[in-house]
Amino acid sequence: MIQAGSGGVGTFAIQLAKAMGIYVATTTSEAGAKLVKSLGADQIINYRTEQFDKVLQNYDGVFDTIGGETLEKAFKTVKQGGQIVSVSGLPNARFGEEYGSGFIKTNLFRFITRKLTKLEMKCNVKYSFLFMKPSGRQLGIISELIESGKIKPVIDLIFPFVEAQKAMEYSESGRAKGKIILKIK
Repeated sequence: MIQAGSGGVGTFAIQLAKAMGIYVATTTSEAGAKLVKSLGADQIINYRTEQFDKVLQNYDGVFDTIGGETLEKAFKTVKQGGQIVSVSGLPNARFGEEYGSGFIKTNLFRFITRKLTKLEMKCNVKYSFLFMKPSGRQLGIISELIESGKIKPVIDLIFPFVEAQKAMEYSESGRAKGKIILKIK
């Protein structure tokens, strides 16, 4: 399950999952449904009229791009032993330990994510915060997928650099379908 399938991260995530042979459910608005279907989404949840946590159950995993209450609801959709990965949630103690954040930061992560940790234990699900880091091997795989046409970047709008504020406002509006580009020249 991929949250916000018609957004910049979601459009890429759907295509990557499909290239890996994964069944994909995603959330989007009615306006984004045609786009996510064209990217390969198998099941589309209109987040304005349906609650994904009431419709989807027993999924192996959720890729969360929203965080907050949406992330917490994701625990209802994952089967026991499944996994939730978030790029918008909070880093937990496991993240702090894996990245050598030190005692104080790791315990701060533990404190601020105690609700997520309780949900992990209650649902027998693993929650991970995904921190992007450079990987030549992964970039090589992604390059091959793009060059072969299995992944096509989705670009919504291109703004000249002098309109960076307008681009930010558009991004924050939640209406973007794909990536927003700032053109330098």
